[in-house]
Amino acid sequence: MKTRLETAIIGGLVCLLFAPAMLRLLDVWSTQEDYGHGFFVLPIVVFMLWQKRDRLAEIPARPSWAGLPVLLVGSLLYVVGWITKFHTLTYLCMIVILIGLLLFLAGWEWVREVSPQIGLLLFMFPIPSAFYVRITNPLKLAVADISAEIVQRLGIPVLREGNLLLLAGSKMEVTEACSGIRSLYSYLMLGCVFAFWARTRLRGMVMILSAVPLSFCVNVVRVTGTTILAQVYGPVVAQGTLHMTAGFVLFSVGLIVFYLEFLMLNREPDPPRAGPGGG
Repeated sequence: MKTRLETAIIGGLVCLLFAPAMLRLLDVWSTQEDYGHGFFVLPIVVFMLWQKRDRLAEIPARPSWAGLPVLLVGSLLYVVGWITKFHTLTYLCMIVILIGLLLFLAGWEWVREVSPQIGLLLFMFPIPSAFYVRITNPLKLAVADISAEIVQRLGIPVLREGNLLLLAGSKMEVTEACSGIRSLYSYLMLGCVFAFWARTRLRGMVMILSAVPLSFCVNVVRVTGTTILAQVYGPVVAQGTLHMTAGFVLFSVGLIVFYLEFLMLNREPDPPRAGPGGG
């Protein structure tokens, strides 16, 4: 690679360029519960790169001038996105700039080697509003429908109207927070991390795909349980600290289930036993 001084200078300039966007991301992570996992993405990526440090040390640096136009175009669009407050463009250009910088300093082989980690950085960014609505609305209706069906089978009369669950003395609303998008985004991120550590690509793909039904089931259990408690103790259980605590506990249970799935998929097979005449 280039000299350490040149690399340090370029890295400092990139950090300065990214500073406004990173400050905004910090605000998003700390104020919007759907994206609280963003705090963990960068440390996880750094840890993953540290794990493959020996492999990276073996890759010869072959700087490519192809990285320069990528870097320049990415920087220009980054500034345009920030000025126009098109933050999705700004965030995506951060990835483009990193790819261009790595290509310019180290070459294509380095880019290919660390592309999974660079891709994981996408989980730092909030979902664009248009896609967020398209994802959460069907999820809310599906969670409400299945939860209402389960509650009715348990002998509790409930009527579903859209994302509302109407009980005898109260009503429950399945909001965006209960749609599962929060846990889905977090579980998908973890699925990608587990896929990186999986023994085979197939097992890694299973981990990623299983994040979808897992997050959905967790939120069905959450809404169903809250509805039952609301029937017994009143709608107060669906509000405030109790509701948030229940959501955190169920999310944690989902994480444990996800981790156990990873262990089961990636455990070592038992060695074959020797036959009667074996040594």
